[in-house]
Amino acid sequence: MTLGQKLKALLKDNSMTQEDLAERLEISRQAVGKWVNDKGVPEVGKLIQISNLFGVSIDYLLKEDYEGKNVSEEKVVSNSGYYVSQEMLDGYLSYSRQNVKQITGGISLFILSNVFSCFEHNSMIMSFLYWLTMIAGISIIVWHFFQTKQYQEIKNERLAFDEKVFGKFKTQRENRRKKYTVMIIVGVVVLLASSEIERFLMIYFGQTACNVFGWVADTVWLALIIWAGMSMHIDSIIIKNTEHTPKSGHMKRYRWIYMALPFTVIAVLIGMITNAWSPYAPIIILFCCLLVTTCKLFIESRGKDE
Repeated sequence: MTLGQKLKALLKDNSMTQEDLAERLEISRQAVGKWVNDKGVPEVGKLIQISNLFGVSIDYLLKEDYEGKNVSEEKVVSNSGYYVSQEMLDGYLSYSRQNVKQITGGISLFILSNVFSCFEHNSMIMSFLYWLTMIAGISIIVWHFFQTKQYQEIKNERLAFDEKVFGKFKTQRENRRKKYTVMIIVGVVVLLASSEIERFLMIYFGQTACNVFGWVADTVWLALIIWAGMSMHIDSIIIKNTEHTPKSGHMKRYRWIYMALPFTVIAVLIGMITNAWSPYAPIIILFCCLLVTTCKLFIESRGKDE
């Protein structure tokens, strides 16, 4: 059987049309038609996606005399997991980082819009800039959540990698995690130091300068923490879905840290925006959580080295 004949059989067995396959692979219907009619061959990345989608090996797809479709060890998805090539991994990371930029940028614009409300003169211009920036931030966030989600298999399936690809990823992940930890620490430092700087600006430059700096500082520390936290989560999805290691009791003891961080950030934001209560208590909690998390990461990295 040729590749086209095998694709026709797979589509029929799975009650799929060529349009369905094109949509799943995010390509044109004409491209699938060429493959089915043996007028073209998919690129490596698409072959991997097809093998994962139908649960067959790449050898089965490409070798005309291959008869091992039903042999259990040739199943890519059922036993080994969803195979992820280097190209697919790079695509997932690039796509996920783009999402981080969109979410962080949208939230940053939303908070930064308050800078324009600090100026008393040119009220119409400042009011226009205020609403323009706020609407831009909200639009970016809403647009992000209404986009078609990609790489859902990587997020939801058990993953399989080549040993070298996964080893390289783990090394890069450790280097990135150090960078993200530094970003979180810098964010916390900005958060804690901003109140003292605001007091200084209030005395020497007035209320307007104080308010402007306050909103800029809030934007900076929150953006750093969101960016670092989401980026670390992206890498952790790959590790969790690949290694499937059971969590030890030692790890479970620190689970509350990851749950406390987003709630604390939200609490701080509510306190700052509404002025309903002083945000200093949750700020202290946030700082303690981040400090414990940093220590935990350091202990884990030392344990791996040993």
